[in-house]
Amino acid sequence: MSLDPLRSRTDQKLRFARLHLGEFDSQPAGHGHDFERAHQEAFLAQLFGAYAALLQELNHELDCALEPGGVSLGKMRKILQESNRSSALLRELYELEQDQSGWFSQAKEMRDHTTHVSGLALSYHVNGPHAGVVVLRPPKRGTKTEHIIDFKDLLAGWLDKMESLVQRFRRDGDVG
Repeated sequence: MSLDPLRSRTDQKLRFARLHLGEFDSQPAGHGHDFERAHQEAFLAQLFGAYAALLQELNHELDCALEPGGVSLGKMRKILQESNRSSALLRELYELEQDQSGWFSQAKEMRDHTTHVSGLALSYHVNGPHAGVVVLRPPKRGTKTEHIIDFKDLLAGWLDKMESLVQRFRRDGDVG
């Protein structure tokens, strides 16, 4: 398979995530209604679909020759280690996944929770300086919100970071 369809799929997943993000503007925020929750969960699925698609690109670029259904960061790292090769990008992605306080881990935790456990916990601020702000609460971090960031802004920030990761990988081409 050539790289072009793999890149197209990554780009498509990013567009799908942006589409779900844009849908929030058509509905009143802060009610936790099914439309809002469905788009939150769909956004997270598309965001990590883009990450999975990026791993497909890397599998191709690094000549790991893994079957599409078996591509993972760990398997690619193992193949490179066995052939005495390394990849700065794979190392960076590994560190990104291991950083439990970073954006990637927080987003992945929420995606995993919505996929396997239940919907996201939300906090809606009724009064005070943050009135009207809806905050996503991380599932494993208790009920107290760490930062008061509107969920749309939080998701937009995650998407921007994922897009930057993909663009930088493609621009730099530093897979080795």
